[in-house]
Amino acid sequence: MWRYVDFLPPSMRRNIVSLGEGNTPLVKTSTPNIYVKLEYMNPSGSFKDRGSAGLLTSLRNIMPDAAGICEDSSGNAGASLAAYSAAVGLPCVVFGSENMVPEKALQITAYGAELKVVKGSREQVAAAAVEEAINRGYVYVGHAWNPYFVEGMKTAAYEIAEQTAWNPPEEIYLPVSAGTLLIGLIEGFIDMVEAGVVEKVPKIVAVQPEANPPLYVAYKKAMPPEDITSVSLADALTVKNPPRLWQMIDLLRDVKGDVEIVSEDEIVKAYRQLGWLGVFAEPSSAVAYAAVRRKLDEIVASGKSVLVIVTGHGHKSVELMKLV
Repeated sequence: MWRYVDFLPPSMRRNIVSLGEGNTPLVKTSTPNIYVKLEYMNPSGSFKDRGSAGLLTSLRNIMPDAAGICEDSSGNAGASLAAYSAAVGLPCVVFGSENMVPEKALQITAYGAELKVVKGSREQVAAAAVEEAINRGYVYVGHAWNPYFVEGMKTAAYEIAEQTAWNPPEEIYLPVSAGTLLIGLIEGFIDMVEAGVVEKVPKIVAVQPEANPPLYVAYKKAMPPEDITSVSLADALTVKNPPRLWQMIDLLRDVKGDVEIVSEDEIVKAYRQLGWLGVFAEPSSAVAYAAVRRKLDEIVASGKSVLVIVTGHGHKSVELMKLV
């Protein structure tokens, strides 16, 4: 992703922290006009590595004497930041909920980070991470808040445009929780439109599970279905009060994007069908393809190009999917 370093903030242009993130494959599926961007090919197995590389690079330049970092995460961001912290020898403490899947917990500790489990809401997990940072004299990096994390995400937009010869797909679907990828993607495409590199921003479609759709509810000014479970297979999409909610809404409205929700049954079917396409995604990533599945006939008949961003690898949720 560092081929785009001149488009990143000054604090991200030197002393680069990298594990080889970015340049993930964009491939055509066996279904006409549908493509997938395999963000799970990043070093820790998820798209979060773009943000972690940007965040740690910036931190290294702005606060070179930082004693360590604290982060709150449902799993993927924690694993990613643990990996990049290990790469620079920086102590890392990750706070997660008691519902964190075992694969992600194991991955965090495998990098040498300290994992602390908090009983309570996602917001209580974040509060515990902030308190720990204060007590230890560490930096709370909070990926959902951190501006440099989002700057790293913008490179996904630049990469999609370059990989499609500056003629990006007409529609892009992606799963959304805290919204860092959504914000980075839209802002990245806006940058390119303003620079005259691409003609327009693709239609961006954010997808959430029915069990936890805060962006959908706020954007549509609607209530989610009543007959839903409070727990979803999409374990990475757990943020109920995303701190950047109104920023997401404003950006989606600016580019005439949309938000959709999918059921647990649709997530399972999408997970299986992605596998049949040769793509092993975690269920949270299958959420985006579930929304595309509904429109397969329409998409194929229209001839429009559609891209699905596959954000996390299936190996991250093996035990969870054994229960399905």
